[in-house]
Amino acid sequence: MRTSTHTIFISVLILIGGLTAIVPGIYGFSYYTTPLEERPFHPQYDTLKPTGTLGHGYGIIGSFMVISGVITYSSRKRLRAFAHLGKIKHFLEVHIFLCLAGPVLILYHTTFKFGGLVSVSFWSMTAVVLSGLVGRYFYIQIPKSLHGTELSAAELEKEKERLGEAFRRTFGLRPEVITAIDAIALPGRNVAEMSLLQVINFFVFNDLTRKARLRRLFVGLRKAGLHRHAVRHLRVLANHRIVLMRRVAFLQKFKQIFHYWHVVHLPFSIVMFLILFVHVAVALAFGYTWIW
Repeated sequence: MRTSTHTIFISVLILIGGLTAIVPGIYGFSYYTTPLEERPFHPQYDTLKPTGTLGHGYGIIGSFMVISGVITYSSRKRLRAFAHLGKIKHFLEVHIFLCLAGPVLILYHTTFKFGGLVSVSFWSMTAVVLSGLVGRYFYIQIPKSLHGTELSAAELEKEKERLGEAFRRTFGLRPEVITAIDAIALPGRNVAEMSLLQVINFFVFNDLTRKARLRRLFVGLRKAGLHRHAVRHLRVLANHRIVLMRRVAFLQKFKQIFHYWHVVHLPFSIVMFLILFVHVAVALAFGYTWIW
């Protein structure tokens, strides 16, 4: 998928996701903000209640989106038959979209009223969504090839050396300038000794300050006579090298964090689906069959 096509693809997913979150809320705002004891007398009650035409539909469509998102991504990730069926990052993007938009519809299905066994499923779903967002952040920190396979430390070092050679030959940068660029990417302590919160704090702070720190460095290079077009190109390469250096330094740390992340994400997912299936079975047993 080309960059422009991928941008359109992501934009469409964001648009659909935004509409999914906003449109039902606008349509049912009056009903959802009505006190629970007064809702049976609301004009939209028969439509938006959990067993209503739209309310029930929200639950069914939302559940289908979540199940589809999990099955498609898990199949692409684990089954060899799907290994060459597109890039895994695109499946992950669809997985994230479905598993964010789906819970929003399920939230509208509940009419923001939680109780009993269903509340356990809902809060498990909330934990899955939140841990999924955190997991996505950790996942993108593990470098991968175009096909989604993890890159080895040797491959990362090779790419780092290629960029260093470009700095020296193409731009004529002195070793101390390259060292200054690399210093932006690295923490001032041993990565292996850093806690999870310290790692996250470093990455957030580094992302927020990297642009300003590079700007100060490039101002000095411009004063030293480097052409502004060369500085613009160098900025792109320097940013790439900093991200690469961070990933080389934190490769094993993030693999370890991502491993433990599954310990949190998976149990909540299992609980959510088990209660979901029980909820659906009970609803069908009592004759709640939506529009058919």
